[in-house]
Amino acid sequence: MSVKDIISVPVLAGSLLTLSGLILSVGAILWISNATWKLPFGKTSVYLYWERSFFIAAVVVAVLGFVLLERMLEAAGELILAPLGLAILFIGAVLVLVAETYNLSQKEWLSATVGLHIVLAFLAQAVFGAALLQTGLLPGWVGWATIIWNLTWLVLLPIFRPRDIYYPWLHYVAPLLIGIALLLKG
Repeated sequence: MSVKDIISVPVLAGSLLTLSGLILSVGAILWISNATWKLPFGKTSVYLYWERSFFIAAVVVAVLGFVLLERMLEAAGELILAPLGLAILFIGAVLVLVAETYNLSQKEWLSATVGLHIVLAFLAQAVFGAALLQTGLLPGWVGWATIIWNLTWLVLLPIFRPRDIYYPWLHYVAPLLIGIALLLKG
């Protein structure tokens, strides 16, 4: 019995992409709670480890979901955009994982590394949106929504928030949308 006999690839990919958004939500709630209410225990290393670990886990789970999505797009005949999107996404994920783990050890932000991750993550997801349009794997509006969402934020954040462009939740809207669409299809 193989994994494919237990769960279909679209369902697994959709589940992982959706789960990445849910995991990120927990980390965001921890961060917002501490940033808003200045919790006394929010500055402890245990709290910081829990908070950042959710962000790290969300990145890893999203990459796994996108790997499966890339394979599905490749099987559907998309041989250029999907692999390029996956490569860009992987590079961005490595950078943010380095930054997050460094943040845990040094309690400082590596803004250049995180900034590069942000640009690469938006570009990678826009490329995946284009790949979805090329294959017809999902309805066209999913691909267009993915492209528009990511390119819009890529342009707007540096204009309106040039000193603070790291909003991790923005990188999980498209995976959530794609994941739900895959689950509905699967």
